[in-house]
Parts: sequence; structure tokens; C-alpha cells
Amino acid sequence: MSLSATSEGLPADRIAALDNEPVPARSLPISPVAPANVKDAGWRLADLWLPAVVLRESALTHNIDRFARWCREHDVDLAPHGKTTMAPRLWSAQVQRGAWAITAATVAQTRIMRDHGVPRVLIANEVVEPGQLTWLADAVAEPGFDPLSLVDSHAAVDVMESHLASAPRPMPVLVELGVPGRRTGVRDAAEALDLAERIARSEQLRLAGIEGYEGVLPQRRDDEAIEAAKAWLGQLTDLVVSADARGVFSDTEEIVVTAGGSGYPDLVAEALAALPALSRPVRRVIRSGCYLTHDDLSYERSSPLRSGADTDPLLPALSCFARVLSCPEPGRALLGVGKRDVSFDIDLPVVRSVHRDGDRIPAAGQVRVIELNDHHGFCDAEPDMLRVGDVVELGLSHPCTVFDKWQLIPVLDEHERVIDAIRTVF
Repeated sequence: MSLSATSEGLPADRIAALDNEPVPARSLPISPVAPANVKDAGWRLADLWLPAVVLRESALTHNIDRFARWCREHDVDLAPHGKTTMAPRLWSAQVQRGAWAITAATVAQTRIMRDHGVPRVLIANEVVEPGQLTWLADAVAEPGFDPLSLVDSHAAVDVMESHLASAPRPMPVLVELGVPGRRTGVRDAAEALDLAERIARSEQLRLAGIEGYEGVLPQRRDDEAIEAAKAWLGQLTDLVVSADARGVFSDTEEIVVTAGGSGYPDLVAEALAALPALSRPVRRVIRSGCYLTHDDLSYERSSPLRSGADTDPLLPALSCFARVLSCPEPGRALLGVGKRDVSFDIDLPVVRSVHRDGDRIPAAGQVRVIELNDHHGFCDAEPDMLRVGDVVELGLSHPCTVFDKWQLIPVLDEHERVIDAIRTVF
């Protein structure tokens, strides 16, 4: 797969400008370096400065294509969480494969996406910052750029109307249904319907649809977690039907209904497919983003496309290589990797293998990461399993909190050659 922009992805000149700009690269032999110069440098895994987070080209290619096919099979559009990677070349690959929009969490991210040519951004958050609303008032006037955001209160509508008064057209928004005790979103249907009717009367806002995020619920595949997600999704679709019955979507060509993290896209697709015919065509949108790299732990437990649950599963495309710095006592080893390098918010890394003298030694169950400091990883290991100077490959959990730690991520082929590098723009 080529990760370069094409006429079907983001504008090639904007991606090329990013690729030709030298940036600090803490895991490459030369720094600063332009991503475009990495491709032909002839480096291999052994040349990288460790720790190094890397992407596997074959797994990345597989995942992008596999999930695009999954969305077509389930008749849903995709607005992947671009905030996961903040990597314009990866956004371009997603747009190239049919993404309806790219999802952002903040207006700052939205501005970066706009600057790199993303045509439609779904801001999956409430926006009440005055300066950001002023920027959006100008942004909605730009031809070829279509931002949407969320609303969950009359107070938010008041703020938005005040600061969007200069916009040449109404800002499209989605009423957000929340989960009690969790994040943003209206807590009950009656309040949501009242809010939808208020927005339908607004001159500065246009009600484009209904949104929710089941990712704040427990992400497990046991019966209790699945039933909780299904029950909440039922509330979401009931809200859509009730809102349509009140005529609040009369000013929109289609009704956008969106939910879906990377844990339960199958449940979301099932719920959205069950919507009855409404007054307008329904655009069913899921927002999974971590499918791009998948992982070894969190999404490997919850995704419907995990190993053993699908005949063509997603593959972990993101890993970290780290050196054994010290074995100060029996059964204990210290790796040169820590919280500044890898994710730790959901799971600690898992040891995939040990590399020594050109050999790859499987290490499942024999070496365990038990703690991370800023720059050290504590391992419990079977006797003689680790030696000073060994290289350990770590599988990671929750890609969202890995990408933000690296400005330039090397891409490896199946022969451990560095064939590319992905620039992030956090």
C-alpha cells in the first residue's frame, strides 16, 4: 500500500510539504530529518535509536483495507477518529478508502485537519470557547470545508449563537445523547428532544442529526457489557425516531446518526440498521479510529475483528522496541522505555519477543512488564530470559496515547527495513 496522497486522498501538495519538512526524530540515526528522506536511507531496525515505536506496513495496509470493506459490508459510513494518529498521511489513506469525514476531539485539531485539506470534520465534542467559535464562523464560509460539532445544553446553544452570528450560513450540529455518570451528552430523551426543537428554530445553527458515544461504557465482550451497550444504543435510535416525529429535521437533506468507537462498531451498525424509514434519508456513521493500528491488548479484547472472532482479523501494527539496560537482581530487568514513550493508561505493554544475536526468541508468559517510570520499564523475567543488551519488542495498548509521544514514526517492512516514516502533527 502507498501511504502517499493521491487525487482521491488529501491534496498532494499539502502532504508533500509536510513530508519534505525536517523534524526532530529521536529514534532515527539522523535528526532532524524529513520523512521523504527516510524512504531511501537504507536503514534497518538495527539502526534505530531505542526506544523506538514503529509501524508495520503489512499490518497497517491490511487494517485500512479490512475495515473499509467491513463498513461497506455493514452499510455504514466511516468518520474515523483522526485524533488517534494526528497523521495527515494516514488521514489521506482513510479518505482515499472512502471515509465520509475525519473525526476530531477539539477545534485545534479541526484547524490542523482543515489546513491539510480534510474536506469534512466531525468535531465529537461541545464547542463553547469564544475564540474557537469565531474561527468556526469563518471556517463554515470556506468552500469545500464542512465542519460539524455537538451540542448537549441550552447554555451551549446560547454561547454558540452569540459567537456564530457573523457566519454566512448556519453551523451544522448534532444533539449528543450521553451516559449518566460519564462524559458529555444530554442525560434523558425529553431534554434531548427539547434541545433539538430549540436548535431547529435557531438562525445560527442547523440540526444535522443525533450523536452518541458508547465507548464510555465498559469495553468488554461479556454478556453484561454487551447488553449495556445494546440498551444504550436502543435509547439513541429511539431518540432519532422521536426527534424526526417532531419535524426537527426539516432543514436538512439527510439525518446524520453517529456513534461507534473501536470496541463495539458491530453493535452500533446493528442498531443503526434497525432504524425505520424516516422523513429524510439517514446517514449511518461510525467513528472507529483505532482499527488503523489495532493493538495487542485493549482492542484485541473488545473488537469484533479481534483474533479468533473474525476470519480476517485486524492485526497489531504498532509496537515498541527497547533495550535491556540492567539486570540488577535475579528475575528483574530494566528496559530503556517508559511513560514518555508508550501508553500506560489502560494496560502496560506486553512483551512479544526478545532479540539477541540475530535471533528472535518468543517471550510470551516468560517476561512481564510490571511498572513504568518516565524512562524505565520494570520487567519480571524467568531466569536467564533477559540479558543486558537484549532488544525486547513490546506490544502496546490504546494507540491514542502512543502516537502523541512521537513526531516521526518509522515504518518497517516484513524484512525489518525502514521503508517510510509517518509524521504526526500534535
